[in-house]
Amino acid sequence: MPGLLLAQEPPTRRGLWIGLGFGGGQVEHRSDQDPPVRTTTVTASLRIGVVVVPAVRVGIEANGWLLEPSDFNDPTRGETVNETLFIAEVYPWPTRNLFLKAGYGWGEFHNKNPASHGSHAFGAVSLGIGYDVPVGRNLFVTMAADYSLGPGGSVLPPLSPVATGRRFRGWDVIVGIQYH
Repeated sequence: MPGLLLAQEPPTRRGLWIGLGFGGGQVEHRSDQDPPVRTTTVTASLRIGVVVVPAVRVGIEANGWLLEPSDFNDPTRGETVNETLFIAEVYPWPTRNLFLKAGYGWGEFHNKNPASHGSHAFGAVSLGIGYDVPVGRNLFVTMAADYSLGPGGSVLPPLSPVATGRRFRGWDVIVGIQYH
């Protein structure tokens, strides 16, 4: 019974926090030379930061969509679209567990194929909404949905064939664990 009562108390948000989540989503990537390619795939997210006040958290998030899995037997396989963002999460009603998220940072197209090169650029934007379900004193299961878009940079010869104006947009739904 104490665990049930503890889960019903308003959440205490203070200090450092960390979250790890996995889920699924869809990403579309394209360049000035290539048509849009849309992929439904798995996603992952790692977030770490600090609570400024109980209603506001700031931190860094690394998020990505897997386009082609890596293979230890074939080092030319592996392709992802990633983001590294500075994020802010706001709880409009601090005693509730609903939050709104905004992020700004780098977008990246990563490719292990030697005939192509990855690229990155500043200007990726992410907006999202989430909900924390308390499962312990400082432990939460977090459900979140995000929409992201941004540049992915450019690659010019002699590194690989021309790929200018790479950009992406995507969404994901993630379920994860969070501690603070």
